[in-house]
Parts: sequence; C-alpha cells; structure tokens
Amino acid sequence: EYLPMGGSVKMVEETLKLAYGENSEFIKDKKIAAVQALSGTGACRLFADFQKRFKPDSQIYIPVPTWA
Repeated sequence: EYLPMGGSVKMVEETLKLAYGENSEFIKDKKIAAVQALSGTGACRLFADFQKRFKPDSQIYIPVPTWA
C-alpha cells in the first residue's frame, strides 16, 4: 500500500520534533509545514518547484556532488 502524497504524517511530525525540539513554539503555533519526499533528488525537486512558485526571482544552490 502506498503512502499519501504528503508522506507518513507520523514520520513528518516526529521529524519536525527532532529538528526543532519537542517543545518548539513554531510547531505548537503551526508555523511550520513539512512533507516527506521520496529521495534526496525528489526533495531537491520539490523544494525547487516550491521556490519557483513563491520566490520566482530567487536562486537555488545545489553542490556537486549533492551527496555520495
């Protein structure tokens, strides 16, 4: 069975707690949005699409190699 488009809700919630802290005001105030991406490449593409839509004149910098 496939996950929904946004990924595993529980995994995303726990990842936010890990990154921002269990008692983060940003999480409590719902000021953070997150989704689960399929892979590193998928995450880069997802963010690039997001950035293009909301900040079309900005640039994205991705190192070479991106990961090894």
